[in-house]
Amino acid sequence: MLKRLLHLVLPLILLLSVSAQAAPDESGIFTLRIPDEPETLDWNKAHTEVETYILMNIMEGLVSFDSSVNLKPALASKWTISSDGKTFTFNLRTDVKWSDGVPLKAQDFVYSWRRLLSPLTASTSAYLLFDVEGAKEYNQGKLLDPSQVGVKAIDDHTLQVKLTHSHPNWIFVPTFWVTFPLRQDLVEKYGQGWATPGRMVTLGPYELAYHDLDQRYGFVANPKYYGKHGNIKKFFALIVKDNNAAIKLYEEGKIDFLNDISSGDLKRLSGRSDLKIFPYLKTDYLAFSTNLYPFDAPSVRHAIGMAINRAEIKSVLPEAQPAGSFVPPPLLGYSAQAGLPFDPVKARAELAASGFNFKDHKFTMILPDWERTKLVGEFVQSQLKKNLGLELELVPMKNQAFRMNLDLHASPFFLGHWSADYPDPDNFLSIFLSNSGDNRFSWKNSEFDRIVNSASDLTDQTKRKPLYAHAQKILLQEQTVVVPLYYEPIVALVQKRVHGLVVNPVGYLLLSGVNVDH
Repeated sequence: MLKRLLHLVLPLILLLSVSAQAAPDESGIFTLRIPDEPETLDWNKAHTEVETYILMNIMEGLVSFDSSVNLKPALASKWTISSDGKTFTFNLRTDVKWSDGVPLKAQDFVYSWRRLLSPLTASTSAYLLFDVEGAKEYNQGKLLDPSQVGVKAIDDHTLQVKLTHSHPNWIFVPTFWVTFPLRQDLVEKYGQGWATPGRMVTLGPYELAYHDLDQRYGFVANPKYYGKHGNIKKFFALIVKDNNAAIKLYEEGKIDFLNDISSGDLKRLSGRSDLKIFPYLKTDYLAFSTNLYPFDAPSVRHAIGMAINRAEIKSVLPEAQPAGSFVPPPLLGYSAQAGLPFDPVKARAELAASGFNFKDHKFTMILPDWERTKLVGEFVQSQLKKNLGLELELVPMKNQAFRMNLDLHASPFFLGHWSADYPDPDNFLSIFLSNSGDNRFSWKNSEFDRIVNSASDLTDQTKRKPLYAHAQKILLQEQTVVVPLYYEPIVALVQKRVHGLVVNPVGYLLLSGVNVDH
């Protein structure tokens, strides 16, 4: 009898054991959507919003922001600034380790910054460090010895940075991911392939576990992380290019955080408790390559700028705020009076005065191949047809091809946007400086350079404000290098099982402060 019972019970025990093993623990999992493959996870080179949610959760910098965008210590426990305002000394935390257990050292910053500045890296963000002694010269190949650049490891936990001049607002720069530390030994071991699963080491709350091309990235909690974080054990970044497919996945509970929602869906979802709005420092704009025909003529650029009624942008993007100023509100330098007014009569006069006839030439505009940007492109297309009689052909491009096109300065007319790397007007206007790696407009103006550089060095905000007003007058009215179109917040769907989620105005979603229900 006992033997018969064992024959019945043992298979049941075995089945229960196998079932328990086959059902992995699904608690503590968070999933977000990204609209495309990141160009790279090499943070010295990354420069698009697609990388943001990943990089800001696997890495940290010397300093960071809280949810109100106030500066706070991160990998540096404290810092001091010399009396002349030119030397910054950072004291690193002593309890930080990379995900492979190796302690963080000040030399990791020195290596990262030298690599960022190296001409061989070809980072478009290298100019952010040009206030550092020798940085600009090293980047331009005029200084061959990187040890002459003003960044030095005094010891393993002390980093010294020397600037060429007093720059009180420079402390914002090391919040941006391109300045994060980097391990020289791993880059030298793996070369261009260092930022891949099994090779990459990080020191943020999560680490990269795997990557399925064009499908998803997987991350796990970093057991070596020095800080505290919520109960998320794993998070996934799903690559979902189609908005309808993304909405469906959200409704099925397979995505926890979803932004880049189409206008049609926003209207349908309006009023739902899981639809959240987060302020965002971002300006969407039209732009010109000012050295390419016909946009090498300011009168043609003026005509385009005055032919677009930005107040009507809300017809396609109800959540958008029409823009005039390139610097968005509420930053210092924002002005409701900035930019060209809508004036189709003057626009037609400017076009006639230029002598250019668009009917005799192919007139195209490139833009990212995303649903929302295509809606904006169609809006611009209709405005130019209605107010100037121009036929505009839209050329949507995949994200990487679009970015490459901008880097090559290959297209005369494009739709772009700029979001803050750090919350200061200098971060918006410095992209137009003659030496900026983000200057994709082939435009140089020495007077503009002088004004923006002067404003960045001032601590007195009342003195900075008129300088930025002057700079924007040159940029938007006299030269019309870009035409600001609109500002918009981040509008996202967040599952009710998610608690403590905040996207700060710089666009950072920091999962270390988030908890999820099982």
